[in-house]
Amino acid sequence: MKQNTPNFEPQCWLICTSQDNFQVDRQNNFSVEGFRARNRRLVSEVKPGDKFVIYINQLQRFGATLQATGKPYTDGKTRIWIEQEEIWPCRFPTKPIVVLEDDQLLDAKKLVTQLSFITDEQKRVNWGLAFHQSLRKIPLDDFELIESEMRKLLALRGKETEGRLLTEEQAKEAIMELPLEKKSLHDRIGEMLDTLGSRMGYNSYTNYRVTPEHAVELDVAWLDKRSPEIAIEVQIGGNLIEAKDKLAQAKKFNYRKVIMVIEQAQLPRLNAIIRFDELVDWMEAWSIQALKEHLPSLWQCVD
Repeated sequence: MKQNTPNFEPQCWLICTSQDNFQVDRQNNFSVEGFRARNRRLVSEVKPGDKFVIYINQLQRFGATLQATGKPYTDGKTRIWIEQEEIWPCRFPTKPIVVLEDDQLLDAKKLVTQLSFITDEQKRVNWGLAFHQSLRKIPLDDFELIESEMRKLLALRGKETEGRLLTEEQAKEAIMELPLEKKSLHDRIGEMLDTLGSRMGYNSYTNYRVTPEHAVELDVAWLDKRSPEIAIEVQIGGNLIEAKDKLAQAKKFNYRKVIMVIEQAQLPRLNAIIRFDELVDWMEAWSIQALKEHLPSLWQCVD
């Protein structure tokens, strides 16, 4: 006699995380989630196919939805997230479904009255209490509501940028057509960043030593009067590790932020290099296409 196998119904979960750890997840393409040892029993209930929505505590916003791609496991050795005192050993592999950019995260306050996992009392007194657990189950209806609102934001972003998006090769060609003094792509990008820094009110320099006595020279440096603020390396070809090490030296000498302008093909290797490096908390990676958003007026002559 043939038995009917019940259909698997995926569970839906809410993950509450910090802003810094959300950025770590973004850099790792949301490939794994981890929790403290005290959450072991709850994590053990996760099954492949389960769905998750990520809530960012400090911002009170939803940032992504994920799906579990494998069973839970324990890893007490590999450090991924930023806390030095906690390694988050209870883990499971995931893949992204919907991911919002940092400037379009979904404001949770707009959905509070519609979410059933937030109790009526919490809605009256302090709805944030519903987000105090790092991992909790939520109803499918709540998950679908959050994800649908996130997809609306993605659609709006698509309409905003329709007709304005450049491929990396198109961006490179456009940069070579700009009325700049420098000849090579690398130096032209440095010249553009020098212009951007000046427009932002910094004292901006190209080919600038980390300190006057230091042997390391940065592609671009932005200073607040004489105080170091932002160090930038333009990574077009060349040695990626050397570029990373230059930015590490800049951070050592009190630059507040470090930025690498990098080709898309090199980004996975950069993520692998800095994954367990303390620089991961301080570095921003800018695509070549992003320069158009930072310097739109300069690009008008080639649009």
